[in-house]
Amino acid sequence: MTNQELVHLGIQITAKQREQIQGLAQRQGYDDLDEYLKALIEADAKIHGEDIALDDDEDPVEGFREGWRDAMTGNTYPASSLWENI
Repeated sequence: MTNQELVHLGIQITAKQREQIQGLAQRQGYDDLDEYLKALIEADAKIHGEDIALDDDEDPVEGFREGWRDAMTGNTYPASSLWENI
């Protein structure tokens, strides 16, 4: 991570909701809730044509894991869509 000041972003949820989200994150293959929430935000931004990188230290191994996880969960796009909007 760069030497930028980190700030906390939070939402108010119940303890039960946090447990449910934590379980979902673990079932999706994420090590912790922060990693899962960052991935959700990045994916949502990508769907809407935005490029937001919340992980400055992109690890190639983690990039592969994320791609593999996307492939295994069906979070993919058909190859034909690569040529759309060109």
